Amino acid sequence: MKPVGDNLKPKTTVRVTYGPTKRSLALITPPMVADWPLLGPDGNMGSKFGPDSPDKAVFQIGLADRALEGVDQHRVAHLFTVLNLIDERVSDFVFAHQKDVLGTRDLSPEAVRGKMSAAVKQRYDGDTPLYKRMNVS
Repeated sequence: MKPVGDNLKPKTTVRVTYGPTKRSLALITPPMVADWPLLGPDGNMGSKFGPDSPDKAVFQIGLADRALEGVDQHRVAHLFTVLNLIDERVSDFVFAHQKDVLGTRDLSPEAVRGKMSAAVKQRYDGDTPLYKRMNVS
């Protein structure tokens, strides 16, 4: 998760690490269905919501919680479970350090979560849940 705000001022970055040496966290996903690919040579430049300048372009992909044919669906479910656990820990950290990270205090845990952008989001068709998606940049 990363904090999002009404303004575009730089905010404190929360970096997720592991182990005593605080190594960067890296995940390898199983083969999954890509439902929002922006991985071409120009990333999201020139797309409906993308920038017009190449130096501002980003490369993104949305991965759905559906495995490709022949891939064990349990591997995909486990990845999404791990991502949700990471989101919970980051949210707990931001709640405990909200003055430094968000520039505010006295927010409830639910309010802090509302200011965060979760790694895994549920996609809906009206009120019917369709699938979960993970966005990767």
